[in-house]
Amino acid sequence: MTSPFAILRLSAAAATVALAAACGGGPPPHAQSANNPPPVANYRDTTPELAGAWYEVFFDSNSTAIDQRGRSIVNNVAYVVKNEPTTRVTIIGKTDRTGTQAANMALSQNRANVVRTALIAAGVPPNRIDASWTGELGQDTAIASDVADRRNRVVDITVVKAPR
Repeated sequence: MTSPFAILRLSAAAATVALAAACGGGPPPHAQSANNPPPVANYRDTTPELAGAWYEVFFDSNSTAIDQRGRSIVNNVAYVVKNEPTTRVTIIGKTDRTGTQAANMALSQNRANVVRTALIAAGVPPNRIDASWTGELGQDTAIASDVADRRNRVVDITVVKAPR
C-alpha cells in the first residue's frame, strides 16, 4: 500500500513537470531562423500609451528653462503624438504668486510657448498643439500670496486621442 506522503510527493512531482512543460517546455511560437525572421513589432505594442495622460513640466522661479526631466517628458509625448495621428496635445502655462499678476501672466505665456516650441522641435505638428496660460489664477495648489511654490510653476501637458 502506498503512503499518503508518497502520493503527495508523486502529485507534487507531476505538477512540477506539468508546470515546467507549460512554461517553456517547447520551442517558442516564432522560432528564429534565416527563413523565419522574428515578427516585426508594431509601435503600438512597444510604446507607452500616453493618450489621455497628463504630465507636468516644472520650472525654477522666474524661469522658462526646461530641465532634463522636462525634456524627457516632452520627448516621450512627442514620440507618441508623432506616431498616433489621432492625438492632440494641450499645454497650459502657470505660475506661483510671487510677482505681479501681469508679470505672472507673461511668464506663464512664455513657459507655455517654450514647451510648445520644444514639442514642435521634437516633431509634433504645430496644428495638433493647443496652448494657453493662466498666470497665477489657475494654480493646482492653493498658496498664499507672495509664496513661491514649485508645484505652481508648471506647464501642464495633456495628450488626448480624438474619437475616430
